[in-house]
Amino acid sequence: MAATVDRERVLDAPTGMSLYQFLVVGLCCLINIADGFDVVSLAVSAPVLSKDWQLDPAVLGSMFSASAVGLVVGAFVIGPMADKFGRRPIMLGALATLAAMLLLSGIAQNIQQLFVLRTITGVGLGTLVVCLNTTVAEYASDKARNMALAILHIGFTVGMMLGSGIAALALETSGWRVVFIAAGVLNVVTFTLSLFLLGESREFLVRRQAPGDLERLNRLHRRMQIPELSAMPPKPAAKLRGAAIRSMLAPELRSQTILIWVASATYAIVGYFLMNWKPTILANAGLSPSLAAASGIITGACGTLGHLAMGFWGRQVGEGRLTTIFFAAAAVTLVIFGLQPPNPIGLLAMAGLTTFFVVGAYTGLFLVAVVMYPPAMQNSGVGFVVGFGRIGAIAGPMIGGFLLSAGLGRMDTYFVFSAIAVIPVVTMYYAYRIAARTPHAASEIPAGELNAEPAR
Repeated sequence: MAATVDRERVLDAPTGMSLYQFLVVGLCCLINIADGFDVVSLAVSAPVLSKDWQLDPAVLGSMFSASAVGLVVGAFVIGPMADKFGRRPIMLGALATLAAMLLLSGIAQNIQQLFVLRTITGVGLGTLVVCLNTTVAEYASDKARNMALAILHIGFTVGMMLGSGIAALALETSGWRVVFIAAGVLNVVTFTLSLFLLGESREFLVRRQAPGDLERLNRLHRRMQIPELSAMPPKPAAKLRGAAIRSMLAPELRSQTILIWVASATYAIVGYFLMNWKPTILANAGLSPSLAAASGIITGACGTLGHLAMGFWGRQVGEGRLTTIFFAAAAVTLVIFGLQPPNPIGLLAMAGLTTFFVVGAYTGLFLVAVVMYPPAMQNSGVGFVVGFGRIGAIAGPMIGGFLLSAGLGRMDTYFVFSAIAVIPVVTMYYAYRIAARTPHAASEIPAGELNAEPAR
């Protein structure tokens, strides 16, 4: 799960990394590990949960989508409230909510209760998607920021692997409830650590300038080993909202923008279907629930390699070209996965290979957005890519549930999603071809619009 920093700095970035800054970045990485665990908790529990409660696949698909709906609310409604109320209280509220909802999920008595709890869990996760990235970007020095954000994102994959490993050990002996309780306990730990380590945003303090904020800012500066201020900097003026989307849809960028939005949405349909339904489909193919859950460890490792491969080769091959290649390879491997005989080794190998290309393509989407948009509007461009991806995240698990409920087998279901995966191949191909023909078009957008604050 990626997001981007969506604001300009009002203070100079730290020039070095103090112990406190390392601790804050490490805390955010731990929180993202817990978030990865939270996201995967229902997916790895689903094979046993659906048998215990005799759930129809369509109902289970709606459960998966409940978290995605919550993610949209958290990312686009609650997360931006940090600008008004401060990042620390919003993050602490989200962490406390996650801990409570996951622990309650472990004792849920029916599907209605679990549906509500998973929706609220998604709200907390979506809120942290926004806040974790901005916190790491603000606390890390310029030199360390890219690596800090990369480690933050890998933490999410580590969390998914951790959740899969715990599920593999617990499902056959202790049941599905242990997975949610373990996730809840991890969030209790991160909440407790955050109470002591997490400071307020320096930028927020300068923007608010309430009584006592100068002392709060200098307290942070002392912990970060930054020179203290004798007075607050000038309060930034409010910026015009709404201009960013007009800039992205200006004639010079309209075609590329719409194409990459379509790619993001359709990619997410496939990616979130795989993330949520893969353990259940593998279990239905004959793998034990524990082995199906353990597949998350293999696919998590392959996903990490996909991130690194796209980052390493993207500039050499061309970000748009390589992303198109990865999307095409993902469509092919989905077909092979559907045709694969019910052999554990073959199924796990294909699950890992499919994840390599799907996750690599996900990283490529953001590399393409950064190349496509000029620096002054890169944050807005990538932010809208994330937003359209959330729409696909809601639709993918529900489509999978309806297909399986209608009686389609693994082969037919994966053929359908392979056909969907062709859409981002086509749109990304045309997006990067158009960008290659008009490499400087973005720079022609009026500067007044480019400097506007991203629309939410």
